[in-house]
Amino acid sequence: MRQEPAVFDAHCHILPGLDDGAHTFETAIEMAGAAVAGGTRGIVCTPHHLNGVYKNPGDLVRHALADLRRRLSDAEIPLDLFPGAEIHLVPETPSRVLDGSALTYNDRGKAALVELPKNAVPRGAEVILGQLLRHGITPVIAHPERNLVLARRPQRLAEWIGWGCKVQLTAQSCSGDFGERLQGLSRRWLESGWVHLIASDAHRPTGRSPETLSAARTRVAAWLGEDAATLLTLDNPRRLLDGEDLLALAPCVTAETTPTRNDWLRFLPWQRRAG
Repeated sequence: MRQEPAVFDAHCHILPGLDDGAHTFETAIEMAGAAVAGGTRGIVCTPHHLNGVYKNPGDLVRHALADLRRRLSDAEIPLDLFPGAEIHLVPETPSRVLDGSALTYNDRGKAALVELPKNAVPRGAEVILGQLLRHGITPVIAHPERNLVLARRPQRLAEWIGWGCKVQLTAQSCSGDFGERLQGLSRRWLESGWVHLIASDAHRPTGRSPETLSAARTRVAAWLGEDAATLLTLDNPRRLLDGEDLLALAPCVTAETTPTRNDWLRFLPWQRRAG
């Protein structure tokens, strides 16, 4: 039986009953089994927080995490779990992160996973990101390839990266499960050296599963090599857990071949008939 390369998942909705991810402990245990089958050694549990629907403050997440750890131990599933949250980018985000009620990665107070709406960048986003950075918190932008504004204006994301923000792509965007256009966009950003992490963003045991991280790793290894795939799915996630700075990929496209705005537009859903 082929053994999958080891990966760590920095974004997963496995904690049951907290958001739109796993609804029961049985589902969470199935997700854990799928993760281990795909080579995942550890998962950062990142329930939604402050998105207008779900509120999952730190103490609630820590309690749910401890409970799931016990159940995985009882089920003899060898998977490490770590605390975190997917925090919506709203004006109160910096204060909630600083007071600990919005969890940072592994509760280290060093980096926070922040989420944008799919169809917009909130007004004042740059101010909020700047506040986090000024307080020594590194914003990790969750799945920006799925945000229509950043897909149309990638230089806005590049500016955030220049400030010190980091980028996490969804595994299924890279593998092609979300379509050729998102896959093409993800590859361009990877080749530009803009991406620091790939994570499953899993919500279910199948479909949007933790196991998708393995397929994404395979795809990235084919594009950029094994070292790059390992950095994005194992080394940098471990650095997050240890509170260390993330390492960047070296760009493999030159300024002359970096896509223009019109090139990026090709990858948007409403441009499918172009070309």
